[in-house]
Amino acid sequence: MVSYRLGIRKVERGDLPFFTAWAGNHALMKGLHGVLPKNEDEANKWFQRSLLDKTRDDYVVYATEEDGKKYPIGLLGLVNIDDANRKGEYYILIGNEEFLRRGIAFRTSGQMIKNTYFGSYGFLKLYTRIDKDNYPAQKLAEKLGFRKEGVMLSDIVAENGTPVDRVYYGLLASDK
Repeated sequence: MVSYRLGIRKVERGDLPFFTAWAGNHALMKGLHGVLPKNEDEANKWFQRSLLDKTRDDYVVYATEEDGKKYPIGLLGLVNIDDANRKGEYYILIGNEEFLRRGIAFRTSGQMIKNTYFGSYGFLKLYTRIDKDNYPAQKLAEKLGFRKEGVMLSDIVAENGTPVDRVYYGLLASDK
């Protein structure tokens, strides 16, 4: 692999083909439960809605190679933003499998949480809900300082109709 630098920026329309490609990777998407659009039409609708939706804040994690070529490798942000209570639900996905298990999720999450969400935006709490059997995501949350607050039994129903228990993690601004 060529050396690269990481960056974070707001989602752009040109990122959508990457998202639909990642959505087709069932192993990668297992814990995200249909968050990403699966085709071009869905992607365009998702993008239009996201521009107007004040309850979400989406960013692309991208790599810049030595020659200046940039391309998306992941997605992170907040959903279910609650301005009144200054909190939101954090998520991250490294969609390019070539960049998995390199500490990128930890480095980019830490930067966004501290500088943007607790810093610039002034949130008091972030939380995340992780499938009970998704141990790598739970480990990441704990490494970032999130604390396990409980288990939500049958929290959602997976696409195959199976109820999914999820672990609820919280992180307070005062913890950072």
